[in-house]
Amino acid sequence: MWRTLLWMPIVIEIERGDFGLLRIFRRSVEGFPVIESPAPNFTAAAVGLFTVVAAIVTATLAAHAQQLEQEEVTVETIPAGAKKVYLADMAANHNVDGRLYILNADDLKFLGIVGTGFDGMIYLPHRESEIYVATTYYSKLTRGERLDLLEVYDASSLALKEEIEIPKTRAQAASYRPLMQGSADDRFVFIQNATPATSITVVDMDAKAATAEISNDGCYGTYPAAGNPLRFSTICGDGTFGTYTLAQDGKSAERKSSTKLFDADEEALFSHAERDGQSWLFVSYGGTVYRVNFEGETVELLETFPLNEGVEGSWRPGGAQPIAYHSGSGVLFALMHSGGAEGSHKNPAEEIWAFDVRKKALLSRSPTKTATSLTVSTAETPTLFAINPIDATVIRYTADPAARFPLTETHVEKVGETVIQVEAD
Repeated sequence: MWRTLLWMPIVIEIERGDFGLLRIFRRSVEGFPVIESPAPNFTAAAVGLFTVVAAIVTATLAAHAQQLEQEEVTVETIPAGAKKVYLADMAANHNVDGRLYILNADDLKFLGIVGTGFDGMIYLPHRESEIYVATTYYSKLTRGERLDLLEVYDASSLALKEEIEIPKTRAQAASYRPLMQGSADDRFVFIQNATPATSITVVDMDAKAATAEISNDGCYGTYPAAGNPLRFSTICGDGTFGTYTLAQDGKSAERKSSTKLFDADEEALFSHAERDGQSWLFVSYGGTVYRVNFEGETVELLETFPLNEGVEGSWRPGGAQPIAYHSGSGVLFALMHSGGAEGSHKNPAEEIWAFDVRKKALLSRSPTKTATSLTVSTAETPTLFAINPIDATVIRYTADPAARFPLTETHVEKVGETVIQVEAD
């Protein structure tokens, strides 16, 4: 029986039986009336409702059974020749689950995804048929036995083709392009290590094995020579560059250091650099471009020139991937922010500048929204892709060469969580 008190305050007890719920309301003040009623039969009601629903579902399925067609599960591939954008997302809130997003370069439509594990690095070899990922796995996800691998994926199906075990010293860091690069002939892959002592793992892709771990103490990143597949360089904190020439078997290397080419205290360089033929373009925190040659036994400084000379507002480059070079037109695009000062080198951009490195002339300035990484297509007419980490979006721009390369925003797509590195065909 249910007993319901018609006044407050009350004390409530709940007792459960096998098929019903009995509530007893006890009076806190003597003399108040109580109404008693039989407990409702919930079980019978539920059974009746289930019977009705089952009958309706059965009748509906029977009526439409002939309209249902069996679906065949298929796997799509990325068409050969499709122009793509690659976005390496370190997934900072869950680093063990990084991803490489692959989008169509024309409309930013999603094409596929590759898992990159714990702070994975990516490299796109010259032959374009494969994608390389260097990453780390732990037996208990975030701890336990460590396994480091260089993984090779098919660039069309995104299927895993092979795994090559590498030393457990790989730098677990944000994915910057110089942290993993390949030799000019794609035989060797160079992977930056940090324990925190720095070294470089050399992987022979013909032998499918790591062949050497070469110290680059006080230095970081790799920059392969264009003409000698056995040679690469690294940038150092004392203002010098180290150049390594591998033995033919890739198991050892000879190192030679350059003279001091920049002042790391007064004019530090971003580690991200852009290749221009047989030279590389670096940019300093203050906005000076350094053109260096990596082809010889030691690195040679060819020239320097400012991006921001004569421009008011203390404009400086900033971000993780602050410049992108379009070799066909000789135009360097740079992410720039105003009010630049010591320590502002990671500030997001307010504008993207187009600069003619041959004529040493600023061509145009285009607005952008909090961009920190930039890349440009290899097409005759440049298409640029910028990462906005605040909104977690990638922005597509087209440049107009006839009007001094101003940019027009064409598409914006929300992608990932913490995209650092962006690459484009």
